[in-house]
Amino acid sequence: MPPARPSLVLLAVAMLTIAACETQKKPLTGFDKQPPGSIVLDRGAPGTGAVSLWPMFDLPLEPHQIFRPRLSGQDAVVLTSDEGFYDYEKLYLQGWTAGWASALSGVPPGTYVVELVDASGQSWGQSAPLAISESGSVFTPGVQLPTIVFAHFDDKVASWTIDPALRDADPATDEITVTSLVSEDVVVERCLIASGSPTSCTPVGTVAPGSDLRTVETVAGSLNDDHQALRIRLASDASPAYLRELDEGSGNFGSPACQIERIIFHGKRSEYGAVAMSSCYGFQSGPP
Repeated sequence: MPPARPSLVLLAVAMLTIAACETQKKPLTGFDKQPPGSIVLDRGAPGTGAVSLWPMFDLPLEPHQIFRPRLSGQDAVVLTSDEGFYDYEKLYLQGWTAGWASALSGVPPGTYVVELVDASGQSWGQSAPLAISESGSVFTPGVQLPTIVFAHFDDKVASWTIDPALRDADPATDEITVTSLVSEDVVVERCLIASGSPTSCTPVGTVAPGSDLRTVETVAGSLNDDHQALRIRLASDASPAYLRELDEGSGNFGSPACQIERIIFHGKRSEYGAVAMSSCYGFQSGPP
């Protein structure tokens, strides 16, 4: 008597069981399809650009808050794996946030209105249209990134764009705009730094509340030698002050690239003692 043949029904059940047991790749976080209304940042890809963000927010120390950047109304998303999973680009911020920048890399070249929104979708500021061209990333030597500074604290809500394409043709000069966000005059003076201390200061100008002062400064020498610096302070008080060293710096990735800059005098913040921040160096005094 011939052996019995396997039932077709049993064979079909076995095949379904094997299929059900196969591993399906799903993202631990994020989405397996690009979210609608989003733009993908392809970090490190050739032919893309980057933009630097400096949020000046006064937030609770705990817990941190999550913010998402948008480019012309499109949420920025990134690939989280080679399988094509996506997640929103996020900034985790807490406390007084000025002094630390975040960079968006992998941006397709174009002109964008850049915006930051919180977890509920509430806008915390948006830029003027800003051209982002092919520039690599924040680590690309000799490249100054287009930059946006967002202010959202106390009763102040504002943003400023820094477009490196507008710099002058002289690489030995820095074009610096000083902006005052305090309720009294701010003095800008140029001082010789000798033996690490400012001496022989001469006035550059006075910034009225809510106003700007633009100056073009020559950078030369290093911190190890006598050199010039801008000192920015309240008219009523010579200390504390923000010192912008006008030296060439050493730089970790070649020559520092910051020829066009905005320094925002925001007044003393008790957490850090800083009175101003630079769109290039944050609370630091100049090139590293």
